[in-house]
Amino acid sequence: MRLVKWIVFLMPLALFAQEPLTLQQAIEQGLKNNFDIQIQNSLVEIAKNNNTAGQAGRFPTINLLLNSTNSIVERLPANPFAVAGRNRAHSAPGQLDIGWVLFDGFSVSITKTQLDRLEKQSEGNAAIVVQNTLQSIILGYSLVLLEKERLEVRKKLLDLSKTRYEQVKLKKSVGSAITFDVLQEESNFLTDSGNYVLQQLNLRNSVRNLNVLINERIDKTYAFPDPLKFNAPNFVFEDLEQKMTSSNFTLKNQYITQSILHTNTQLAQTNLYPSLNLNVGGQGSLDWLNARFRPTENGTPVKNTVGYLNDDLTQPVINTTFAPEYRTVAGNSYGGYANLSLRWTLFNGGQIKRSIENARKNEIIGQLNTDRLKLLLQRDLQSSFDLYEQRKQIVNIAKTNQRAAELNLTLAEERYRVGYINAIELRLIQLNYLNASLANLEAVFSLIDVYTDLMSLTGSILEQAENFKD
Repeated sequence: MRLVKWIVFLMPLALFAQEPLTLQQAIEQGLKNNFDIQIQNSLVEIAKNNNTAGQAGRFPTINLLLNSTNSIVERLPANPFAVAGRNRAHSAPGQLDIGWVLFDGFSVSITKTQLDRLEKQSEGNAAIVVQNTLQSIILGYSLVLLEKERLEVRKKLLDLSKTRYEQVKLKKSVGSAITFDVLQEESNFLTDSGNYVLQQLNLRNSVRNLNVLINERIDKTYAFPDPLKFNAPNFVFEDLEQKMTSSNFTLKNQYITQSILHTNTQLAQTNLYPSLNLNVGGQGSLDWLNARFRPTENGTPVKNTVGYLNDDLTQPVINTTFAPEYRTVAGNSYGGYANLSLRWTLFNGGQIKRSIENARKNEIIGQLNTDRLKLLLQRDLQSSFDLYEQRKQIVNIAKTNQRAAELNLTLAEERYRVGYINAIELRLIQLNYLNASLANLEAVFSLIDVYTDLMSLTGSILEQAENFKD
């Protein structure tokens, strides 16, 4: 019994001696740090980076090409003008090429439009992720409050059981109670103690789940200063329906998807037109050849004079034989070009026609998906609205029932002390109070749940986040 007391009464001290966390703080931290939101924001940045005129192909492509070629050849040529012996050739050719698509069936402007829509689609996906995350944070925080107040109800019932258990033990010691009475109250006390310990675990798990949503340490705990309560506003269904049609994030993203499918059809149709390309550029090469050449002196071939004809100095006799030597000779070449090319696919087995037809079919499928989504959203909105109205009534009923059960419990305690009711009847009244209190809490949580569904369906939950921050 002493062990049970330590478990029951010391665990709350470690759980609640922490910094406070309000719903507004949880929302702000979650919208800033949630993993899914951070990932989606990065995807939005990628879409923005891709949405440029250069990505669509509006500007020319400029390439600088550099190369190096090297060879060694042992040559015994049949061509008398070729250089015999070992030839080592080195070349460094280069080319600057500019390619520009002058016309390609308007695909550049259509592609740029497609990139604009892809960026909007990515932003729409981010808005959906933010909406879902915000809804999860509100429900996660509300669940923590629900579990906390469930724990408080369990604690109140446990305190009552403990008091009665101590009283009946005292009565037995003076002879006014029997062992059966003691065992019965002990059983009630142990049952309430076990339920209290289990509820503590439920509370800790709900806090851990909330920490995941707001990207905090799993083991971090808080004090929650706000009670679980909700003042349900009144709605007119027609207003909600109109707002859903204009503001639902999923539906708005579906409209963007539909426009993307239409653009795909336009892109397929560009293959019916010719394409005109311009290529301009320059090219050049630096070359070196190492081979056996006639000896030179200061760049001039060496002449070997062996005598003079008739001793006339103006008529030297030159020896035509010479010993060749290896020497490297450098050279270069350069030039430019400008070319226009026209390509027009006149026939390719009907592939272009089929791709256009398939794109149109996908566009029709997209429209059907849009119409189906509208119908499903209308159904969900009607169901959520009806459930919202029903749960408002249930909350009022549960709250009235809980107040009556609490008053009945207070009166029963007095009647038990004066002997008008027995312990079994008192226990039944306590359990009725427990069930009424838990039902009241669950009714409030269920109302918050369906309220967030309504706000998500009408695209208003982001506005609610701003209201929470205020």
